[in-house]
Amino acid sequence: MRLKPLFSRIFTTFAVLILFILGIPGDAQAGIEKDKSFTIAMCRPKISQIKNIEQLLEKDIITFDRIHLVGIFHESESDRYKHVKKYVRKHGLSWVEFKVLKGKVKPADYFKENLWTDQFKKIVETTDGIIFPGGWDFPPSIYNEDPILMSDVRTPIRHTYEVSFLFHLLGGSRNPQFVPLLETKKDYTVLGICLGCQTMNVACGGSLYQDIPQQLYNLNTPGEVLKLGKDAIHSSRYLEALNPLDKKLGPAFHRIKFVKESLFTNLMKMKLSDTPYVLTSHHQAIKKLGKDLEVIATSMDGKIVEGIGHLKYKNVLGIQFHPEVYALYMKNKFYQEAPGKKRNFNLRKFLLANPPTMDFHKKIWSWFCSSIENESTK
Repeated sequence: MRLKPLFSRIFTTFAVLILFILGIPGDAQAGIEKDKSFTIAMCRPKISQIKNIEQLLEKDIITFDRIHLVGIFHESESDRYKHVKKYVRKHGLSWVEFKVLKGKVKPADYFKENLWTDQFKKIVETTDGIIFPGGWDFPPSIYNEDPILMSDVRTPIRHTYEVSFLFHLLGGSRNPQFVPLLETKKDYTVLGICLGCQTMNVACGGSLYQDIPQQLYNLNTPGEVLKLGKDAIHSSRYLEALNPLDKKLGPAFHRIKFVKESLFTNLMKMKLSDTPYVLTSHHQAIKKLGKDLEVIATSMDGKIVEGIGHLKYKNVLGIQFHPEVYALYMKNKFYQEAPGKKRNFNLRKFLLANPPTMDFHKKIWSWFCSSIENESTK
């Protein structure tokens, strides 16, 4: 289990000692001694994603006193996961463990009860929430389309169990008679980040644009994309392609807009008029919207879905951007803002200089923690 910094533990010990001296009952002491532990599942976490969670905890962006992170991967990925497990052991991350999904499921069975169903149920029963993080392109065959030349599918096994898991959680138009797992745990927290947002949409019956520049802007070269302006550029790959010798270029940022009252405005207390910047790294995006999903944020030109909520399950959120990247919250990490410039671009400083950007990022994680805390106390 991961604990808050040493100062917090010293303060807690001191407080318990004072209560003992004053004769306060033992159960009151226990209330201070014991911090609630929350169990969070994450599908196929890489080392970088575990590092993100570490830093979000250390900086109190994720505010749990204790956390138990369950990383989920398929048995066929075991060799790939040796280095991730080695990292966890080397750094003494006793609060991280791994759950191996077993069995092979055919494409025809992704959207129905299958060999993974009982394993999915067990994960939901024993965790307080789940994160589906970012990753490589989603396979178009799962939403019945042929791939275009720009599709780059590198982790096919991952997509099969994640789309099936999200379907089991939320249901969808591919099997309307299926009873979703959230019907018996309606306040369970589900956060899909970038690929996770796209997978959520496909699981519910939707589809994707396989390449934003080609299919939405009719563009074919990085130079053409960069002429669109910052708010229409959704990845740093285009600047990097034209400047391959610059290895420390910063990530791409663009603004988003909120398009209706939603958990962004109602729970995170953002204004409909707010247009925060977000870190963006994708070239695929939601096309046809899945069953029971609603668009709650878009790019500034309205072409790209940037946030989705669920009409039935209030603690489900899909975001097409990356608020989890730990560099967003660090004072001493610097990048090149543009080719040829000095490495003096600090992401945290950028977020603070463009309100309400930092506030928005922190509120996403505040919502995540609060929704899990509220569910676990029921």
